[in-house]
Amino acid sequence: MVHADTDPLRRAFVTRSAYTLTAVVLHDWSRPQTAPPVRGRRATAADVEILQEVVHLVADRAERRGGAHGRSALAAYLADDVSRVLASSASAQLRRDLLAASAELAYLLAQMTDDAGHPGLAQRYFHTALGLAGEAGHRTLYAITLRAMSAQALRMHHYTYAAELAEGALKTVGTDAGHAVMAFLLSQRAVAHSLGGDQRLAFKDLTDAETRHGQATSASGPFTAYPRAGLDYQRAQALLHLGRRADAVVALQDCLRHRPPAHRRSQALTQARLAELLLGNGHVEQACVHWNLFLDDYPHVRSTHVDHALAGLRSALRPHKRQRRVAGLWERAEELRGPLSS
Repeated sequence: MVHADTDPLRRAFVTRSAYTLTAVVLHDWSRPQTAPPVRGRRATAADVEILQEVVHLVADRAERRGGAHGRSALAAYLADDVSRVLASSASAQLRRDLLAASAELAYLLAQMTDDAGHPGLAQRYFHTALGLAGEAGHRTLYAITLRAMSAQALRMHHYTYAAELAEGALKTVGTDAGHAVMAFLLSQRAVAHSLGGDQRLAFKDLTDAETRHGQATSASGPFTAYPRAGLDYQRAQALLHLGRRADAVVALQDCLRHRPPAHRRSQALTQARLAELLLGNGHVEQACVHWNLFLDDYPHVRSTHVDHALAGLRSALRPHKRQRRVAGLWERAEELRGPLSS
């Protein structure tokens, strides 16, 4: 699959892969792991270090510039360098480390592919990440991937499927995961519960996620830490689905206070969500402030989700565009419109 994605002649076909509601069948952790290769180049600890360095670089770049920036380069890296390393001979522990780092890269490629507007192909890459995490015996990474798949399902309005994936993520780790990971998983299940209208379970998961987050001491990193801004955003989503619009606004304002300005993609999406809520609550001038901040970040990011947010801005502002404050914003949005991602 990744080889087809790197071929310009075949990429158009694979990027049109259909998104499917595949049954959630969790990995059998009692199954023996695949024996490591015994021939060819021998892998070393340096190979793991290199892969982990790329993980951090890619994760940071995607936050700063959006998933459509450099996506094909990561696909090529997986098809070439990562495939070659995984074919190398290695001790059992070293192979598990290589598989885990490769799973993280496949996960990031899935996230970037979804952000580039190819949800079906992204789903296939998520399944690749699941397979690699399972082979590595890495329950936490497997659960994190299921959680990301749940978030993707929510964006596509498959709420029951999203809830099943969120539940599967928590079943995978039980109660053994670190506090940051548990907060990450619980916050997603809270949103799923809120969409199902279960206020009691949604608030319980939010409370437990807050508690776990407050106890977290894990090192920073894309797969070890859960930023406070991320938890605030999930809290806002759950509150909004439960009809608590004013509380959702506060949660999004908290999210922006904790969000690093350099993370333009998440910053832009949060500004757009807050502006949309404020406008819906009748606060046109406040909404315009946040829409303008969204437009500040927009040219720097290549993301289909951010493009959709711009389209939402134009749709939301159209009834108000004759107002003086809105007119300038509308003109600015018109100048920037048009998909920047591909």
